Amino acid sequence: EAKPLLTAQTEKPNHYSYLKEFRVEQCPLFLQHKCTQHRPFTCFHWHFMNQRRRRPVRKRDGSFNYSADNYCTKYDETTGLCPEGDECPFLHRTAGDTERRYHLRYYKTCMCVHDTDSRGFCVKNGPHCAFAHGNQDLRPPVYDIKEIQNYLFQALETPDGDNASCNGPNVLDKERNLMNEDPKWQDTNYVLSSYKTEACKRPPRLCRQGYACPQYHNSRDKRRSPRKFKYRSTPCPDVRHGDEWGEPGNCAAGDLCGYCHT
Repeated sequence: EAKPLLTAQTEKPNHYSYLKEFRVEQCPLFLQHKCTQHRPFTCFHWHFMNQRRRRPVRKRDGSFNYSADNYCTKYDETTGLCPEGDECPFLHRTAGDTERRYHLRYYKTCMCVHDTDSRGFCVKNGPHCAFAHGNQDLRPPVYDIKEIQNYLFQALETPDGDNASCNGPNVLDKERNLMNEDPKWQDTNYVLSSYKTEACKRPPRLCRQGYACPQYHNSRDKRRSPRKFKYRSTPCPDVRHGDEWGEPGNCAAGDLCGYCHT
């Protein structure tokens, strides 16, 4: 039976809380100099403007209030200000890239490659990891109407279109699930040695897997293969300053550095 393409998605309470509220409001305790989650910065709310995230919404016409993929060129990453304000239709590159990581399109839509500690926190990304830890933590992505239309058009142009007009988002899921369906990605050792170590072969901005893509899309997304390079999980001081990751190219040692770059 064909399903409507833009039905409202029921979110799990914890997921809904992050999608709706994470880093959307300023921390009241920080204003009183009483927040104990400032250093290291693990607070659920924002402390400085460049940490502020806008709530992602899919409007009545099926479009997002701001893009899940295209970044604003006017946003100031230092001050956290954009001349277009909250009405800007593009992603703001906030501290931690929270507008993209916690977007309806990407949040918890693919598995994290890192383990959890005794408290259940991700050992790499901490208590607010935007990737899923276990199948019960996965959520299906919410799609923008333009993305659905583009995929349906491409599928209908293909002779074996697989009844794309009836399947809707399933067409997108086929590409996003390639990583899960390929047997080698079920092997933990293969994932740990190969994830994000090869460049994505799709043209820039045409890969629809987003963060789910097992290949890297830029230098900040790239990961050195632990089979070829020996490095610790400790962040490189030339690349990571405070809570923010910079460009790996800032490290003079490059790929031979003994610390992690992303």
